[in-house]
Amino acid sequence: MNRKSAVIALVLVAAAPAAAFEVPQNRQEFVEAVLAGKGATAAETFTVDQPLHKIYDVLAERANTCLDVTVSRTAYVGYVEHSSSDFNPTVRLAGKDRAEFTLQVIHNPRGVGATPPPNGLYIMAADLRSIDGNSTEIALYRPTIGFKKIVQSVKLWFTGDAAACPKLR
Repeated sequence: MNRKSAVIALVLVAAAPAAAFEVPQNRQEFVEAVLAGKGATAAETFTVDQPLHKIYDVLAERANTCLDVTVSRTAYVGYVEHSSSDFNPTVRLAGKDRAEFTLQVIHNPRGVGATPPPNGLYIMAADLRSIDGNSTEIALYRPTIGFKKIVQSVKLWFTGDAAACPKLR
């Protein structure tokens, strides 16, 4: 193997792990990745004693007020560095007795790697289903690292509690 072939082989081997990581490009791919156990994520299903319409109203209002925000940061790391995270929640009815919640984030500057989908990387999703008109089943797909305050707030909102906004950094 000549020197040029060895360099090409080394580059291909070094790039293989990065090429193997796939960023979910839509909500369904994110949910499937969580269910497959990829990344630092978990799926859980639970039931709350609140009707879907009440949870939907609280979730839509709180998501719009608390999570549809841009968090800017400035740090001195030998020079002044600016960064931001633009959170993009979506709450929508998916039928007469179903609703969906999705949270995405756009980081600026963007990290190296795969191109994120429009509205940013998927960090959380939930499927809500009315059981009997008085209870709601929730399937939550969430991160296990970071975003702890957001997860705690969203879980409270799922109970119909219009809890305070999480502190985002």
